[in-house]
Amino acid sequence: MSERAYLLLGPETGTKEQVLKDIRDKLKEAHGGEIELSRFYPFETENGEILSALNNNSLFSEHRMVILSQAEQLGSAMVDSIANYLAHPVETATLIIISSELYLSQKIMKAIPKRNIQTFYDLLENQKSDWIRNFFRKLGISITADGIDLLIDLTEDNTQELRLICNQLAIFWQIDKRSRPIEEEDVETYIYHSRQEDAFTLFPLIARGDLKQSMQSLHSILGSGDSQSSILLVNGLLWQFRRLYSLQEFIFQGGNESEAYLQAHVQGKSSPIKKPKDKTTYRNALQRFDLESIRRIIIALGEADLEVKESGSELTDLVLERLLYRIIKCQGKPLNKASFASLI
Repeated sequence: MSERAYLLLGPETGTKEQVLKDIRDKLKEAHGGEIELSRFYPFETENGEILSALNNNSLFSEHRMVILSQAEQLGSAMVDSIANYLAHPVETATLIIISSELYLSQKIMKAIPKRNIQTFYDLLENQKSDWIRNFFRKLGISITADGIDLLIDLTEDNTQELRLICNQLAIFWQIDKRSRPIEEEDVETYIYHSRQEDAFTLFPLIARGDLKQSMQSLHSILGSGDSQSSILLVNGLLWQFRRLYSLQEFIFQGGNESEAYLQAHVQGKSSPIKKPKDKTTYRNALQRFDLESIRRIIIALGEADLEVKESGSELTDLVLERLLYRIIKCQGKPLNKASFASLI
């Protein structure tokens, strides 16, 4: 069994991200400094790219942390390759395998020590209420039951989304120096209205290929003053491009567009598209991005997610500007030069 491998299973992403950070911190401490970090998805491992990243020593750091996301989509050949690697892992790399499913191939699961396998479940309704109440209590803030209910309606099940939204509300509340409990109307005012510019208003501009308006929307989002806005933005775009991928894949396999909207999903979770406005947005995106382009864009978003979390605030704007240019003008292909801004 490989001690240099971890398996993180289940649909709950927030706690997974924290565990991922904890693993990285331990590796940095163990190896005396920065470690090289890279992330792969199943559709970019067909030629052995992830194995090269694991086996080839880095010129810039003593140790490498390699993340394989969406592992439930691995083909049988790649499952065998990963299992073979785990039987004889290198000492200079740690592999973290992530899946939204509760189980993976036994070939992989048996090759990783049980203590390095963790499963993360979505929060139940009563758990979400307790989580929100405790989050604000630690900050010395109270919130009404109606306020909690509206927060739950505005967020996904996972703690990553909850934490970002609750943190945003807490910042607004502390700035205003409010002493009373947060009520439903406050949640609507400070959260719903403040999210007028976000990944979900940016995506239609990307779908139309409007780089200028997309850049303006980006700067509006980043200008909100919320330190978490860039992370939330990347995650929101990643969610929408995964949804778009499910549409394009369904159509590529012979399905029609109307049925594709009903069958849309994100990482195995059903996410049908019903509103006419949303259908128009995704129709524009389907015409602009083919399957290969969407794969490249998902990779680009994964890379940006790591860069945003690693870079200082002074570099975040540049990372995201380059990301938008790469998506809209390059169909997800890597940029060849940094002077793209002069072309806008």
